[in-house]
Amino acid sequence: MRTVLKPVFVAIMLLFVASVSAQRSGTPKDPTLNKGEGLEKTRSDLEKMRNQKQDKNSRQEDVYMFAASFSLLDSVLYVSQVREVDNVTINNKWFVKERAVFEKQFTDHVSKWSYGESMLTSIFFSEKLKKMERRRERLIKRNAKKNGFELKKVSDFMFVNPTEN
Repeated sequence: MRTVLKPVFVAIMLLFVASVSAQRSGTPKDPTLNKGEGLEKTRSDLEKMRNQKQDKNSRQEDVYMFAASFSLLDSVLYVSQVREVDNVTINNKWFVKERAVFEKQFTDHVSKWSYGESMLTSIFFSEKLKKMERRRERLIKRNAKKNGFELKKVSDFMFVNPTEN
């Protein structure tokens, strides 16, 4: 009889401790939020705050940049030459503000030879030319050997800074 009561007692104590710890002060029993609870700011307010913080940390720099793109429908990797682009806005040291515009420029240029609607494009940038050249060569070697992409170097492409138009 004693051996049966001990496990039952331990189980009751565990349930009691779990229920007490779940009902700490300030937290409701029900984890779902009622209307009006939770975030007091809207998504647009949070986006505006994020943009203000990024604008505060942004700077204009001359950078070296190249683009790499491939299609999901074929195994061709398109890589541009490293080009210097003047007065690019950089947020928080790592993000180009007009990244989507630069990607679209390269995608539109390459879509002449490939399937434009399914292209995945990436932009790489740095303030140092040597760093970009080494990164471009590593990307080419890695994708040629490991992923088996056919490489097409795009030498006639030039980036156009959208802020200079």
